[in-house]
Amino acid sequence: MKNNYSDDGLRVIMSAASIRNEVIDTRIVETLNDIKKKKTKKSGQEKRTHKRTVWRKIAYGLGTVAAVFLVSIGICVANPSMAENIPILGNVFAKVQDIFSFGRIPEDEMTRLYDNVTDTHQNVNDNPYVIVDSDPNYLYKAQDAGIAVTITEYYASNQAVFFGVVIESEEEFPPFAVMGDTGYQLIQAFTRERYSFRDTEVGGVRNIEGRLEDAHTFAGIMRVDYDDINIDDSKYEAACREAEAKGEELPAVTEATWDLYYERLEVPEEFDAQIAIESLRGYCKEEIDAENGNQYRVRGNWEFQSFTIEKSGADVQTIQIDEVNEQGIGLEMIEISPVELTLHTVEPPDCLTFAVALDKDGRKLTSSSSNAYELAITGHDISTVTVYICDYDEYMDEIKMYALEDEENSMLEERALFKKAVDTR
Repeated sequence: MKNNYSDDGLRVIMSAASIRNEVIDTRIVETLNDIKKKKTKKSGQEKRTHKRTVWRKIAYGLGTVAAVFLVSIGICVANPSMAENIPILGNVFAKVQDIFSFGRIPEDEMTRLYDNVTDTHQNVNDNPYVIVDSDPNYLYKAQDAGIAVTITEYYASNQAVFFGVVIESEEEFPPFAVMGDTGYQLIQAFTRERYSFRDTEVGGVRNIEGRLEDAHTFAGIMRVDYDDINIDDSKYEAACREAEAKGEELPAVTEATWDLYYERLEVPEEFDAQIAIESLRGYCKEEIDAENGNQYRVRGNWEFQSFTIEKSGADVQTIQIDEVNEQGIGLEMIEISPVELTLHTVEPPDCLTFAVALDKDGRKLTSSSSNAYELAITGHDISTVTVYICDYDEYMDEIKMYALEDEENSMLEERALFKKAVDTR
């Protein structure tokens, strides 16, 4: 695996555009630091299934911030009339589906995390969204530091869990930057998460994509990828602590030793989850102050009681392919839900590849998460999906540079190392 990139090289890979903006630069610096930590801890060739996920997240480490770019940066004026005229709590999926990167969440498959909640917001000083005392029916609402966070609903597919989140502030939020093709706004939650199928806690930085419904209210969707929570690295962490105590080098993880340090856990059809949030961070167009720059930051303790998550089996499928060419490059399987399609590719240890999927009409499916192979399918006919796997550098440096869809598709046909048309019906 090629991993000897300079900081400038990684900046090019992750941003993939000549756009310069403080928001992008800040995220790039943070991601580069994360990558360096991962490189120090995880040297050598990792087992293919884990290596594939790690590299995709390195190459697209900016997630939805840079993967779809800051096409337009602007200030969203607090204006409730911009949103649908429906209550927020319990309807977050419907409120923000027009700007969410993955598009529409199947509302008939979602689970509401409250019982018979009515809108109890009080109109105080003409502000309908000032925080009021917790309603006993708001089972998953936590308050601290002048901020109330409510987890209102969830949808669990075969690939990820999507949470509806409402964040209410006693003070007005700063105007957040507008990002991406869809014009969403972003608040990140720094979380501690526990799941019943694993013994150790998971720490994450979760993107909440949404918008300001009011100067005091942000509504959005938080996605938790199963690949983020199904790897137990406790053995490796213990080995690192032991090596540091002895003054030795950190253990190298290779294809042969991956199983000694890591365990891939099965995410069951039903499991319990407990989430706590330690801080929130938003990205603004303009500098807030000298200390925080363009970042809105709030520290606190928003801890929610445990609840049970049940996966929806509606319109989900796993299509096993298990085909490789003579070079060892190929497609293992495709996972599909009403929201996304995930590619699982195969590549030899000495080769770095990149896969592209086209829908029935020849339109490219685009990534909407930190994993470049998790592709949004809203608006696409995926009854037939054609997967092209190319040399990574050739795709990034040459093929992807062609902005016109027909030209890129033609080059995929000519230069792909592996091609597979899959009937998903």
